[in-house]
Amino acid sequence: MKEQGRYEGPQQPVRWRTKGGLETPLRGRFIGEMKRLTFAPPIWYDVLVGLCLAFGVYSGLGVAGLVSFQMFDPQMFGATLLVLAIGVTLAGLWAALSNERMACDLRARTYVRLEGQGIAKRVTRGSLNELYGLVLMSQDTMLPGLGGGRSVVYRLVLYWKGSKEPLLVVERVSGSIPLNTPLNAGAGAMAQRGYRYAQALGVPYYDYSHVNSPGPLPVV
Repeated sequence: MKEQGRYEGPQQPVRWRTKGGLETPLRGRFIGEMKRLTFAPPIWYDVLVGLCLAFGVYSGLGVAGLVSFQMFDPQMFGATLLVLAIGVTLAGLWAALSNERMACDLRARTYVRLEGQGIAKRVTRGSLNELYGLVLMSQDTMLPGLGGGRSVVYRLVLYWKGSKEPLLVVERVSGSIPLNTPLNAGAGAMAQRGYRYAQALGVPYYDYSHVNSPGPLPVV
């Protein structure tokens, strides 16, 4: 994929932050004949988070009723189920509080973004003219991949001019590539999507998938 413009490397506008929660898997999706572009978790992810919360609450409230069947030792079964319910609820809550998303109105050239982690989440609004560019990055995880290859993570990262907003990983895909092949050997499909997103947003697109880049949101 041909680069547009010039990528300035470390001197580009970056608002770094650590990620205390999960790196939510976002996906780009066009809505209404290219009128809107959203970056949000896939439907299955939102459903899974909802099921975790629902199961945890339901199980926690229904422990007494379930053990009344006397199929297991009530005390042991109730304690086990309660621990499971708490664990599943916390997992769902952690995923929900780590959730980020962004909706772009391509005609009005505006965006609305849910940003932040935990209770510190905030809703920000702005113009697409504030965006600096979309960058495709590759990270060699140094882990073995399928079939004896190596595991690589590809990310599409959106930056704001002057670090007005923290960067946003709009897509993340893990893959496996054969040994002794370029790092971007498996980045073709994501590179095409990234170029299409950048065109729709009206921002420069930079393909740096041929070099190893660390995760832009370090997890703590």
